[in-house]
Amino acid sequence: MFKNINIFRPILAILILFIPLYPKFPLFNVSGTYVAIRLDDIIIALSVLIYFIYQIRHRFPILQTKITKLFIVYFVAISISFINAFLIYQTDSTNILLLHLFRRFEYISLFFVTIQSVRTIKDFKFAYIFLLIATFFVCIYGYGQKYFNFPVVSTMNSEFSKGQLLQMNIWTRVSSTFAGHYDLAAFLSVVLIIIIVVALINKNIFIKIISLIIWLPAYQIFTFTASRVSTFAFLGGVCITLFLLKKYLWIIPISGLVVFSIFNSKDLNQRLLATIPAFKNQNNVQKITPTPTIIPTLTPTITAVITPVKTITPTPTVVRHQETETYPPVDSDVGVARSGEIRFNAEWPRAINAFRKNIFVGTGLGSITLATDNDYLRSLGESGLLGFISFSAIFIFFVVKTIPVIFIKNKNNYQKISLIFFGGLLATLANAIFIDVFEASKTAYLFWIMMGLYYQSLNLQDDKN
Repeated sequence: MFKNINIFRPILAILILFIPLYPKFPLFNVSGTYVAIRLDDIIIALSVLIYFIYQIRHRFPILQTKITKLFIVYFVAISISFINAFLIYQTDSTNILLLHLFRRFEYISLFFVTIQSVRTIKDFKFAYIFLLIATFFVCIYGYGQKYFNFPVVSTMNSEFSKGQLLQMNIWTRVSSTFAGHYDLAAFLSVVLIIIIVVALINKNIFIKIISLIIWLPAYQIFTFTASRVSTFAFLGGVCITLFLLKKYLWIIPISGLVVFSIFNSKDLNQRLLATIPAFKNQNNVQKITPTPTIIPTLTPTITAVITPVKTITPTPTVVRHQETETYPPVDSDVGVARSGEIRFNAEWPRAINAFRKNIFVGTGLGSITLATDNDYLRSLGESGLLGFISFSAIFIFFVVKTIPVIFIKNKNNYQKISLIFFGGLLATLANAIFIDVFEASKTAYLFWIMMGLYYQSLNLQDDKN
């Protein structure tokens, strides 16, 4: 009676809802770093434990797949990088190096849990419904922050990561339930592609209407983040996806909407206009100390602190604090210049220097601080060519598997889904140029869930549709 029950499908639904919606309240901090263990770590650990028990009972069938072998090569590469950092370079404390190594295993583990969760086209529909629900509540909380003073829970510096409830100022960009506006923007740039394309190609009128009803406010929340790289990542990803699915006419209105939103969003408009002079006239801009501290324009007002607890209760103890000093908005030109200077004069050179120390295995995951704002340079610096190439091979695998699908004339449902996720992958890879999407926990978890769905869409055959 219970043989055909997919116990991993409800687990996937819980993950899709919980990861984006639960704010990053700390349970307890890891010594030597402001990275904390949170409730999502507990939920994911339980999910992986159930998956591991399943694999033991069935003698690890996952080891027979080609994609697993690519992941094993990558895991070996970053483990060698850890051993090198621990025994030779001693670039950081052991607990930090181990933390970042285990975190990478944790993020990618959701890829395998997702594979086990999806077996039929109905499972994709099931996952999509919960994605819509999660996106809806992300929007609700985002509007609450913008207009009704809902608190912000951020991890953008060591003080905020202790669980402070922050009051958003009028110039602060919306982060909703995410740890920062860049994380939210990266998430929405992918989700918006999935939702709008599903709405356009789905024949079910109810799904079309519900998808569009959720997509429109989600897009406005996306503009509130004023993220330049995510805006173009979304535009490129959605246009390529629509082109591959032969929805050519929709490319024009969606591109027009993006252009309109750029001009209609004062913050995004100014930041885009400031980008060119920020690159051309860096020598004319007052130099700043290139430290990865939060920019005043992004500094909300602290209203409370959530004290980390040593239990797994999701209800933390609230301790009231006085408001911190607030700042007037910084001119967009200065803000963009600061952002550029931090990247070009501190974070990127630091990653390049780490790569030069050992071009083969790098200096260990987490050894070049928590922020690099370029995941490719970060990968090279922390895991060297061995880690970078083995990590890239995973994405190359997906691209190679997707190319034949592009040239199929009458695509079935699985093949259409594959092309949607291909657009999501391209958007994520574009975001990774300026955002650490593979290290930020919420975006990393959700990315590997998406990749698990992507993998299954490439491998399952839909004979009935």
